[in-house]
Amino acid sequence: MFDRFSDRTGDIIVGACATFVILAWTLLVQVLRGPEAVALAEQLAWAVTLIGCAALFFRSRYPLAVTIVTLACTVVYYPASALDGPTMGTYIIALYTLAAIGRTRAATAVAAVSFIILIVPELMSGFAHISPAETLLLAGWFVAIVAFGAMVAHYRAYRAEAEVSVNEARRRSVAEERLRIARELHDAVGHHLSLIHVQTTAAQRRLKKDPAYSTAETLQIVAETSRLSLRELRSMVGVLREAGEESPTGPGPSLDRLPSLVSAAEAADLEVSLRRDGHAELPAAVDAAAYRVVQESLTNVVRHAGASSVLINVVTGTTTLAVSVVDDGAELKADSVIAGNGLTGMRERAESLGGTFNAGPREDGGFAVEATWPLEVQP
Repeated sequence: MFDRFSDRTGDIIVGACATFVILAWTLLVQVLRGPEAVALAEQLAWAVTLIGCAALFFRSRYPLAVTIVTLACTVVYYPASALDGPTMGTYIIALYTLAAIGRTRAATAVAAVSFIILIVPELMSGFAHISPAETLLLAGWFVAIVAFGAMVAHYRAYRAEAEVSVNEARRRSVAEERLRIARELHDAVGHHLSLIHVQTTAAQRRLKKDPAYSTAETLQIVAETSRLSLRELRSMVGVLREAGEESPTGPGPSLDRLPSLVSAAEAADLEVSLRRDGHAELPAAVDAAAYRVVQESLTNVVRHAGASSVLINVVTGTTTLAVSVVDDGAELKADSVIAGNGLTGMRERAESLGGTFNAGPREDGGFAVEATWPLEVQP
């Protein structure tokens, strides 16, 4: 009921409304009852009514103190006044506020004290003022107010936790997307730029040795590789565009595009053998991840291995896809291999889809990369 009024502005609004209603109601009762409705301490009754209303303006800042003050005002008002005014309303609002901000134990304790203050005099006087049924009904109201406030407090806590969870999920989603884009840039664009670097460096060396060397073939390879790199960039930019904007389309990463990878690697003076065993309709995520692993592996071979040949194996079983890239490069020690962005990205591509990844030097020289994926990927 008062959930929206939990800040300073809400206290002012609730305090002003409650003060107007209580004072207007009390004045109306006094007018209807006439001059005879005056007790010995009527001025005291008006004073405690004003104090209780004034306390409500601070109900969120000092909830326990306001509850105690309004309870005291209520206890003083009814014996002092001949008017049956709504001063207890100040205590009801304060008691609800105390429970609604999460201080349920304090609200329960105050409600129990108020019930004791109510029931003891009535028991001693034989219920001279209100009947036992009315006493129990009033006690039930105290219990209901505390219970309703506790329910509101629970809802507020749940809503706060939900907001934290949503914000955390949003941050995690942004971080995962940034990581995905970083992997795509590293694997796709990095691969093409590495090939361009290898080709241009080799052409420069040949030109130094033979100024008459024709670079036409090299330039053709560089142009084709640049075109593929631009297509990859446009695809990623298309994903990042806002909804409704036109984005370029084209074939996504797929093992069906391995021949183009092989051709590009062979253009860098690397002998590449591609073997494929089995065929099945692959999940798009697995197909793309396998392609990127092979692509990054070839990039590493071209840039770092110093190999002359490389073997690519793709085995598609009934439940599993396995790929391996093995080169005949220089012999390496296991502790000399540093897991950079490339190896880390490949491992993430495999394990994020429930697969496995292994990479390391071979005993007889060279380097091997092996990855597997289940063909049924959980969403």
